[in-house]
Amino acid sequence: MFFSLSPLLYLTLSILFFRFVWVIPYPHPMALLVAGVLSFLQRRDRKLLFLKSAFRKNFLSVLPAMEILFFVGMLIASWAYTGVLLLMIQTGILFLQPDYFLPSLAIVSAIAAMVSGSSWTTAGTLGVALMGVAEVISFPQAMAAGAIVSGCYFGDKLSPLSDTTNLASSLTHVPIWSHIKHMLKTTCISFGVAIFGFYILNLFVWDANQVYDSTLQSSRILPDITNQISWFKFIPVILVFGSALFKLHIRVSLALGIVSAIAFSVMESGFHFDIVRTLVFGFESHSENEVLDRFLSGGGVVAILPTEILILAAVWFGAVVEGYGYLAEILIQIKNWAKDRSDILLSTMGTAFLLNMVTADQYLSLVIPARAFRSLAEEKGIPEKDISRSLEDSGTITSPLIPWNSCGAFMSTSLGVSVFSFFPFVFFNLFHIILSVTLLLVVKKNLKVHS
Repeated sequence: MFFSLSPLLYLTLSILFFRFVWVIPYPHPMALLVAGVLSFLQRRDRKLLFLKSAFRKNFLSVLPAMEILFFVGMLIASWAYTGVLLLMIQTGILFLQPDYFLPSLAIVSAIAAMVSGSSWTTAGTLGVALMGVAEVISFPQAMAAGAIVSGCYFGDKLSPLSDTTNLASSLTHVPIWSHIKHMLKTTCISFGVAIFGFYILNLFVWDANQVYDSTLQSSRILPDITNQISWFKFIPVILVFGSALFKLHIRVSLALGIVSAIAFSVMESGFHFDIVRTLVFGFESHSENEVLDRFLSGGGVVAILPTEILILAAVWFGAVVEGYGYLAEILIQIKNWAKDRSDILLSTMGTAFLLNMVTADQYLSLVIPARAFRSLAEEKGIPEKDISRSLEDSGTITSPLIPWNSCGAFMSTSLGVSVFSFFPFVFFNLFHIILSVTLLLVVKKNLKVHS
């Protein structure tokens, strides 16, 4: 078992080394590369066929996420170029109350994610604008990102339009509404506690009067900038979320947002080559507001490349761990350990988390545990809805908390804050994991006492 877990040990040590000993700009891709090489070298039987097969499978699983990241980079750049993003920031400043800023971010993000069925769509559009509001009023970026991610994943988890919710439901043959209803029992408690936590953090950690003064100051500056912006530029935002309601693929939704924003720009001032350059290299803001310039400048395809490299490094590491049998050995040991209901559900959650770390793809973190433990659960008489809930309690919830996972990389890239920075403030995800595991351990303890 220790030998099977050695790749994770190499990964942990490599991350610590490249972050604190030999500090480099992008420690995680290098750590994944080194850990994969060490895990490859220690195997006696190193047939490249196994590695190629696993790499191809993992690469194809994350390829849609890599494509979507390029769309998000172009969307941010196009919305900054055409003034859509600036208008969203101005609107947020007018309506978000500083005294309830963090709870408001979580609730607004949750509603948007529930309507669109996608945490990625919400973070890549509304989330970017909300981070702009936080930047303008000088609110800590890590806290704001934590609140947005919490709301995104609460809404995504309970949305009948969500791909992960539908996937967990279909894998376990549980009707979608039964699956959502079963998740409500714990998910709403976790989100309620998270909202209360954000309120306390907003109240005691940050000076509300300072935020309010900053808001007033920014409100005086922003109208001068946004007088020239027409409110019809909200149409790209409506198209993105509206298309999601019709279950169009996220690539289509983001493409509509990009094309419509560019179309309005061309209608107003004609076509300029700067539009193409902006989509590739990002937008450069030159206003009189240094805070806005710092936030609006960015986006584009080039800005996404470090994230794409990170995901490819994770695919390499996952290919070694899966191709040379490390993962299979771990799963065998876990299945041998699982004896009762609590063990099986804990094993499902633990395996989902492990796969989020190893494969960098949240879909695999749902598919593999469902296949591995569904038959075992049937033998023990465990309801299928318990398995489906456990899949989401770990596979969906932990995915944005891992920097090299496609979800963690996406959230970090879209919101402009590293996973390690916003990790302590993702109250919903963290508390929900603690609550789910605690409930299973309590049930296991009670069964032992009664037996």
